[in-house]
Amino acid sequence: MNETFTRYRRVLAGVTDVVERMPADQWNSPSPCPGWTGFHVLGHIIDGQRQVAALLSGQGPREPLRDPAEAVVGPPVTAWSGALRSMLEVLGATDPNSRVASPHGEVTTEWVLSTAVIEPLVHAWDLAQAGGFEASLDGEAVEACLKAVAPMAEQFAATGMYAPALPASAQAEPWQRLLALLGRGTA
Repeated sequence: MNETFTRYRRVLAGVTDVVERMPADQWNSPSPCPGWTGFHVLGHIIDGQRQVAALLSGQGPREPLRDPAEAVVGPPVTAWSGALRSMLEVLGATDPNSRVASPHGEVTTEWVLSTAVIEPLVHAWDLAQAGGFEASLDGEAVEACLKAVAPMAEQFAATGMYAPALPASAQAEPWQRLLALLGRGTA
């Protein structure tokens, strides 16, 4: 089994853990993402999986929804279960070495997942924050994302999709350093 695909599946399992633990009365609570509730974050995760699936299946890039909450049809747990099932089917049918069209040109499906993993990883934490509890982030995925993000934190912030990096203490855990690089305080 391909390590990148396995890591991606573990991160999706982490999202499932957070979604299942989310108190029903917290879906409309604010998240660390400005202007977004837990409901919006879940919709963004679901829509992101649809975008990744489109790339992996060779359909090419897919535009994100303007309002991510539109991706949550029905109860949130049910909406996520359906999105997860679809994504796992796509992952099972995808050759890690096949090449697909992406916004970055032709890339391997393994490359797609190695770059896309940051979204469900970080947004699982955002969703847990909206729910008022802590999420445990996959350590291997955190390390991989930390290596990719650390040299480019300013570029991430310049996209407007991430807040400017925050300082992290020398004693910070890797997941805290990653979140700080993406403008999220964990203290």
